[in-house]
Amino acid sequence: MKTPEKIVRQQAVAGSFYPAGRNDVVEFIRHTESLIKEKTDELLDSIQIQKVSGIIVPHAGWVYSGKTAILAYQLLKQKLPRKIALLGPSHHFPINRILSDEHSYWKTPLGLIKLLRDNYFESNSTYHAPEHSLEVQAPFIKYYSEESLLLPLLTGQLNTGKAADCARHLFTHGYFLIVSTDMSHFYDLETANRTDAESIRNIENLTLDQVDACGINPLKVAVEFCRIRGTQPHLIDYSTSAETSGDPFSVVGYASFWF
Repeated sequence: MKTPEKIVRQQAVAGSFYPAGRNDVVEFIRHTESLIKEKTDELLDSIQIQKVSGIIVPHAGWVYSGKTAILAYQLLKQKLPRKIALLGPSHHFPINRILSDEHSYWKTPLGLIKLLRDNYFESNSTYHAPEHSLEVQAPFIKYYSEESLLLPLLTGQLNTGKAADCARHLFTHGYFLIVSTDMSHFYDLETANRTDAESIRNIENLTLDQVDACGINPLKVAVEFCRIRGTQPHLIDYSTSAETSGDPFSVVGYASFWF
């Protein structure tokens, strides 16, 4: 049966941030997996999958940050959670709350992802429509955990109390968390590496005061979620845009973690 268009969120950045075609998406993922097989094996050997309750992943164009994200998504493939809460920052609208999406499905090159409705969160599809920080994760989620239900959460300015309340709700209701953020932006390579190294240490220590990241508000929820669980983020991979672009003067950093 055909799904009515009005209940499906259409793709906003397919063909720019990631491939628009199914075959191209699959080819990108499989090729990248072949390049990171050794790191993937080391990662899976080093952790107990039952301890993993979420991942932090970058959201740039796949050619820049896809490798770092796909390493983390190897854990999702092992976990196969029933419910995923996907949190990312708003790049187009200034908001001071967390907004879910009113649609019933998200379109991806690999097919539709069914969305969850959670009345804890206010919903607004207009704010979700152009946002790439969440959308670039959708094909990965569909590929690695096809049957998971998705709760996309556009995350605006949050204080610690609101972040803790959100984290407590997500923890209590059994969500697996995927937090979408890039690291520092537009420094030279040496400064980016130094800045991101400090941010990574602070994220691992659940301290965000000195973290340079565009997804600082989703990270607040992740930190409070970790506090509730008695765990902390662990770095999986770090990379920069310079590795792809060859430009060492205007660099964006990317990091992935599990927690």
